[in-house]
Amino acid sequence: MKFPICVKLTGVVYGQRQQNIKRYAGPGTCPYELVRDPYNPYDPNAIKVVLFGEIEFGFIPRPLAAQLAPLVDSGRHLVAEFHNRNEADGHETVGLTVKINEIDKGETNGKTNNQ
Repeated sequence: MKFPICVKLTGVVYGQRQQNIKRYAGPGTCPYELVRDPYNPYDPNAIKVVLFGEIEFGFIPRPLAAQLAPLVDSGRHLVAEFHNRNEADGHETVGLTVKINEIDKGETNGKTNNQ
């Protein structure tokens, strides 16, 4: 799989995710974690995108999650970075597009494999 991958998150309208995107998603935000959710009743390959381990933004879309889940499960370190907040005039609902990269385990300066 070739990185980076830009993807629009799904499930952004549930729980506190709208408030989280509006408050915490923007340029300069530290990388978001990709957290496996193997017990998700809707998708056993589910991958949540979160900040600081608890601030949820949404999920990686199912087709891409099916490809990324085995990588995450095998110990590869994938992160998501802010790419775009999806907003439209006249609509309160916002979305979030992220750029997924792989981080070398030995990297300490935060550079991704493609930098």
